[in-house]
Amino acid sequence: MKRVKTFFLTFLLLICIPAATLQAQHREHNILVDSAILKATLGDYQAALVDFDKAIHSDSMNAEAYYNRGLVNNELRDYKSAIGDFNKTISLRKTSVEPYFNRALAKDGLKDYEGAIADYNTVLTFKADYTEAYHNKAIDLMELGHYSEARMNFTRALHYRPFFPEAIYNRGLCLYYEKDFQGAIKDFDEAIKQDSTQAEYYASRGAAKASAGLFREAEQDFGRVLSISPDDVTAMKDKALAQLYLKEFEDAMLTYSQVIELKPDDAEAYTNRGVAEQYIGKKTDACRDWNKAVELGYGKATAYLKKYCNN
Repeated sequence: MKRVKTFFLTFLLLICIPAATLQAQHREHNILVDSAILKATLGDYQAALVDFDKAIHSDSMNAEAYYNRGLVNNELRDYKSAIGDFNKTISLRKTSVEPYFNRALAKDGLKDYEGAIADYNTVLTFKADYTEAYHNKAIDLMELGHYSEARMNFTRALHYRPFFPEAIYNRGLCLYYEKDFQGAIKDFDEAIKQDSTQAEYYASRGAAKASAGLFREAEQDFGRVLSISPDDVTAMKDKALAQLYLKEFEDAMLTYSQVIELKPDDAEAYTNRGVAEQYIGKKTDACRDWNKAVELGYGKATAYLKKYCNN
């Protein structure tokens, strides 16, 4: 069963920290910052960086340019530079929430989950109802394997935003990893109710249903994944495995054939198609598939060859 990936809520809007009333001596600085923000908003990040650098050179004590340059560096995945910019912003605006939040995102990019959690905690001391901070902190806790604590933080996020589909979905993942499959299914149901367009929601619910022995319903969910993402090989394999458990061997064989068509070197697909073929009496085809799997280095197929083909 595939492990469903989690994801961080994107929060990279170019938001200016409130600045003092424009004064004549800062006119050039503010023009450069405004120009840089516009260029960044239009996706011209390198040009934006040039203007932010000029703005900082003209006034090295103005937090706005550092903060927005940090956002651009986050967008460019230059996380170390982003952290440097947010550090400078925080030194100038110690009680502003957004620099801590975005520094946490940069730390997430570097997989410094404990450092990110510390920043999210700081955000929450300033703004106790910051939903995204609870959500992202919970994801970091998941990355560290602290599923129970993560689940509680997703619940806190949902206290402030009850219909937040990503938080509902990710709380379901926590329950899945804690092997509370029925609880996970309930959360995945609700996440799908809030947003029925996300393939991973159906994939995760299918995984939970399969783990709970509900193979027919799991097969249907993997089918829904494929209706959204027709070439999703993982969903095909999960659907085919559910079909094997349901003893729908013809269907499983056809689904594994689709996998192999898209991914000709998938040894597991050859092996399991061989199992389906063996059950419906296609021994020659099964042995050919198991031989192919062995050629691809899949040791499990060797046992099938010895049991069914070497006699």
